[in-house]
Amino acid sequence: PVDALAHGPAPDVALLIGTNTEEGNLYLVPQGTFDTSQHADVVAVAAQTHSDPHAAAATMAALRPDATHGELRSDLLGEALFGTGSARMAHAHSLVSQRGTYVYRFGFRSTALGGKLGAAHTVELPFVFDIADLPWLHGRAGLLGPDPVPKGLARRIHSSWVAFADNGSPGWNRYRAEDTAVQHFE
Repeated sequence: PVDALAHGPAPDVALLIGTNTEEGNLYLVPQGTFDTSQHADVVAVAAQTHSDPHAAAATMAALRPDATHGELRSDLLGEALFGTGSARMAHAHSLVSQRGTYVYRFGFRSTALGGKLGAAHTVELPFVFDIADLPWLHGRAGLLGPDPVPKGLARRIHSSWVAFADNGSPGWNRYRAEDTAVQHFE
């Protein structure tokens, strides 16, 4: 998709793109492999996308010295599946678009699965659609867990997405490659 920007309608189209702070948790926590992750698992994930997996694992560990193996594994998964591609897309789009590139980072931590699901992939969707207060999203089996969500967060995020759909701007600063402006939601 990044390469296609040069040949597509990108100059005339605004882009809203973002990631969650713990994207990879979705692929480890529900399966029960988050807590059982070992160093070898971290290196194995790194080997899928890095030419030197040991160096990649060491770099991630240096960035987060107090992180567990599960957290490091999740971070590497999240970067490989969503982070790197989203960052490349935002950067490339910002270089060609006159309409604007808007980047967000969603950090609200779901308390589902004993509080370990966190800001996993898809946790932002109930906020985007302003349905985070619906009962089926809470409780033991709910995506958002048993605890209440921050008051007004869903309305704020939903309003940003609606504003973007209406006029091409979610109401925060454009992303610019030189300053990497990112809107944080927690």
